Amino acid sequence: MEKAISTTKRWFNLFLEILFPSKCLGCNKKGEALCENCINNLRLAERPTEDKIFALYDYRDPLIKKAIWQLKYHHYPHLGQKLGESLYFAFLEEINEIRMFSQGSPICIIPVPISHDKRKVRGYNQSEIIARNFCNCGEKNLFEFKKDIIYKKINTIPQARIENRNRRLQNIKGAFLIKNEEQIKGRTIVVIDDVTTTGGTLMEIMKLLKHSGAKKVIGFAIAH
Repeated sequence: MEKAISTTKRWFNLFLEILFPSKCLGCNKKGEALCENCINNLRLAERPTEDKIFALYDYRDPLIKKAIWQLKYHHYPHLGQKLGESLYFAFLEEINEIRMFSQGSPICIIPVPISHDKRKVRGYNQSEIIARNFCNCGEKNLFEFKKDIIYKKINTIPQARIENRNRRLQNIKGAFLIKNEEQIKGRTIVVIDDVTTTGGTLMEIMKLLKHSGAKKVIGFAIAH
């Protein structure tokens, strides 16, 4: 039943896209969810992040905040394509640096999972869409997309609702479990999320992967 609902939503979004072609969220230019000009004018992340976590845009920028909200809460999954592409091209240097750790194996790309209930309501995981399109930008065999490694075992309070940093970190602690552990032993991994604030979610997942045998783990986020 859940699969049928998700499929219906995807077809409905496609139907809307045919009837009402995308307009840029920033300037209303037809044919693109976010045009290159608006993307190039987005404010880059300035605030420091936790070690081994890299963020692209400043979440205080009104347009990037609007784009992420539309992606997450208003059924605009096509925005994830542009955001995933931007993430890849912005962090080419970091990608090239970690390739040496993979020793010829593809770099594992793991999206931050959402709870079963959220996925049921939303119809998709926004970080998964971003991560898939990030992978599609790379050369053949550079990346290996893995969505079956980490899953969220409990429904936590949304991090955005918690202002206190320590409470955010405590809220997410123990929220994730690892599956198919044998697939990540000795691997180089990039974990991808839409937004990082305290870094709590990414750090929790990165720590879990390292403890399970991953060789190198870093985190990429669209905004901070």
